[in-house]
Amino acid sequence: MPTENPKAAVLLVNLGSPDDATPHATSRWLIEFLSDPDVVELPRWFWLPLLRFIIAPKRANRLAQLYSSIWTEGGSPLVAITRQQSRALEALLVERGYPVPVYTAMRYGTPALESELKRLYQDYASVILLLQYPQFAKSTSGSSLKIIKLAAEANRATSVRVIDSFPVDPAYIGALRLRIEEYWQANGRGDHLLVSFHGLPEQTIKRGDPYQRHCEQTMAALVTALGLDSDDYTLCYQSRFGAARWIGPATVDVADHLAASGTGRLDVVCPGFPADCLETLEEIKVQLRDRFLAAGGGDFHYIPALNDSPHWISAMADMVEPLLQEKQND
Repeated sequence: MPTENPKAAVLLVNLGSPDDATPHATSRWLIEFLSDPDVVELPRWFWLPLLRFIIAPKRANRLAQLYSSIWTEGGSPLVAITRQQSRALEALLVERGYPVPVYTAMRYGTPALESELKRLYQDYASVILLLQYPQFAKSTSGSSLKIIKLAAEANRATSVRVIDSFPVDPAYIGALRLRIEEYWQANGRGDHLLVSFHGLPEQTIKRGDPYQRHCEQTMAALVTALGLDSDDYTLCYQSRFGAARWIGPATVDVADHLAASGTGRLDVVCPGFPADCLETLEEIKVQLRDRFLAAGGGDFHYIPALNDSPHWISAMADMVEPLLQEKQND
């Protein structure tokens, strides 16, 4: 750990994954994740027994198999890539004159957000948190902010600043643009670009969650940056769960329609995921590809997430650097 400036630290926060790709670990993680009332808004007396005794046991084996198919030597791709991002960001901040350590934490799973915050609040006078959720949702940024607030109240001596969303941040949009353009330069460009975000229940949006609006703002900024025409792309939503109505259009339905209409090559990008994970590597890169090709589509390309690309590391540095400058000037 760098010791030149122990007064400040940066923490990257992501959603998390099971500790290993086994049914037991997957079930434990599912219960932790889906027990959060900000994720599933059903009455606790009804939902928690259903989750613990029916849903988690039923889904754990299948989900563990899916995780096994994408597992890496470093563990879950989401956790491993977030660690890579933290190391690269720390090195770049040192280059820019800010020798501060960069850590990682997960809202669910390990390293646990609550325990990491407790440790950092004891060791540092200032902590800057960059939540890896570009579009704010109660179930992601909102849930993490509750943990952050509780930890901060227990240790008021630490200055805490949080970047909880950045749907149209120029550095973020620029990193996305470069990621897509570089992929097209290396692999050619498809006939249509599918821009897929994680979905949410319609009722959540009706209650005032800004998530869908943020996704649309990101899409508009990205379209402008890429110079796309209206026929070049489609905004859609993936990862539906349960019987409730979710925001749409659904990614699978759009892919089916494009395949049936004779789309030769479909490109897919997922701007809401700064690090590749189960929802991108398995749900999109494998399941959606198979579905599109089976429905008559010609070719399918998944454009990788920002991950630890230099553009994204630079974008994150651009976001946290003004906050580090503030601390230096205090």
